[in-house]
Amino acid sequence: PALFPILFALGKVFDGIIDIPFAHITDTLSTKWGRRRPPIAVCLVPMIVSFALCWIPVGGAERPLFNTIWVTVFSVIFFATYTMCLIAFYGSLSTACSDEPQRLRVSGYKSFFDTICYCIVYALVPVILTGAKIQITTLVFICMPLMLTMIIPLFLIKEGEKYGYPENEGMSPEKVTIGESLRLTFKNHIFRNWLLVNCCTFFGLQMFLSSMNGLIIGGMGLNGLQMAILNTCAFGPVPVMLYLFNKAKARYGVRATYQSCLLAFAVAIMSFFIGSRFMLGEGNATLKIAIGIIGGLCGSWSIGVFFMMPYLAPAQISSVEEKLTGKNHSAMYFAGNAVATSIVGAISGNLVYEYIKNIFFAKGKGLVWAEAGNGLSASESAYKALFGNVGTADEVASSVFNFGNLIVPFIFCITCIAGF
Repeated sequence: PALFPILFALGKVFDGIIDIPFAHITDTLSTKWGRRRPPIAVCLVPMIVSFALCWIPVGGAERPLFNTIWVTVFSVIFFATYTMCLIAFYGSLSTACSDEPQRLRVSGYKSFFDTICYCIVYALVPVILTGAKIQITTLVFICMPLMLTMIIPLFLIKEGEKYGYPENEGMSPEKVTIGESLRLTFKNHIFRNWLLVNCCTFFGLQMFLSSMNGLIIGGMGLNGLQMAILNTCAFGPVPVMLYLFNKAKARYGVRATYQSCLLAFAVAIMSFFIGSRFMLGEGNATLKIAIGIIGGLCGSWSIGVFFMMPYLAPAQISSVEEKLTGKNHSAMYFAGNAVATSIVGAISGNLVYEYIKNIFFAKGKGLVWAEAGNGLSASESAYKALFGNVGTADEVASSVFNFGNLIVPFIFCITCIAGF
């Protein structure tokens, strides 16, 4: 447990760093099939194979250290190939979309489907696993054929000899070296400002997504069905909220509208603390659900926008730059965005949260690091460390609290205010 967060965080950082050479490859590649499609085709098979191997712990239960290293290695391969597919696709957005309204629509649709995916993964999957009593590995392999949908962009991206752009008779953008591409990207003050804002929010967002189940089930003491209700209230209104966001953006500008989203989520995230077992005790499920629903509805104004802006901002910035300079290196803006968020996400979700979720405390007793051991759950281990004996399950539930579940709302609230 102590080694896994470190190795996984390093893997995520590597995933971010490798985005830069990958972005340069897809920005400058010249083949008869185009720039963006060949990287997707080449990376598809290793992406699927490495992902599958992540879920096959060949070391067995007797060699957890070997399994930790095994998962890390194949995770790095998966991160790299998956990222190459995404960067190649995102890099096509600045030329595939003719103007800002079209890029806004594409980013809005992307955000809408991202929201559905996150809702399924973080809300519905835990309910399915609990209700059907199946292992997550089984569900993973059942769903793995969905990865073949990565082939779809190969038919959507229109470039190469057949379409005459950019390698044939069509308008060919000026070639940009990797050094110049990096300089243009990170010297762009609008992009640097965007990175600062995005890193603030992504730090809290990644920690929240990693801890969401724990915040609801462990922190608030609700069950899987009640968690599904809260998530439905948070994710369900997102399409309407995205429509309203676009209307507000047209009237007040993207900056002021996005700032309202940051403040709204800063308020919404605190509902997890207000409705927690620490504040309201055991039971009181109706009140906790009511607080969670109010917080979810407030947060739904922001959720879709958090997914939309990382696509919209780099695409718009790179498109304007191409019109002004004739230089198209749009994938590098997505790579720069990915480098920053990968490092921030690795620190937040894969390092900080992986440690603070192993810290427990009892009121008036102090903090204790609690790993599961000797057949005890983590909270029971904490109870034993704090009180010297293990009480009943009810005594443990009412006396021992997870420090991570309580501190995450405050962290995300602070990062939203910083982003504002």
